[in-house]
Amino acid sequence: MPYPKLANVISFVGPSGSGKTTLICRLLDRFQTQGLKVAVLKHSHKAGLGDQGKDTGQFRRAGAQAVALTAPGLLQISRFFPDEPPLTAALAALAAEVDLILVEGYKTSSLPKIAFVGPTLEKLVPEPSGIIALVSPAPVESPLPVFHPRGIPELASFIKEYLGLP
Repeated sequence: MPYPKLANVISFVGPSGSGKTTLICRLLDRFQTQGLKVAVLKHSHKAGLGDQGKDTGQFRRAGAQAVALTAPGLLQISRFFPDEPPLTAALAALAAEVDLILVEGYKTSSLPKIAFVGPTLEKLVPEPSGIIALVSPAPVESPLPVFHPRGIPELASFIKEYLGLP
């Protein structure tokens, strides 16, 4: 099922250690210098991530639906769901604040995806649903655009053009 157009969203998919986080950080730097406001959504399969032994975990277990943490330069809001939150809820929570959302993961979603492949990496998505481009350190034959992990200017331009961003 396609997701409603809440924001400009691109997902990066690939195995752990393939360079997704590094690439996203490089793109963040590039987009920031171009004046775009960008959010990142990272998918994890671990429940209770980071709140064990913390006040937020105590509040969650006590029944809080959401907990906010503030500090100089930071507002962090954790919302709690009985199961994994819908992707649309996460995107909607971020969309109002930014021009672009870069997602790490959600390989089986219908989001447009940039997949990491390489000579030792197999196809990373069970079926190539929504893959719009590839990232590979080595040349790859594909009808899709292929970008080198260090080709940040070219990849950033492709993403902006694909999403219709200025």
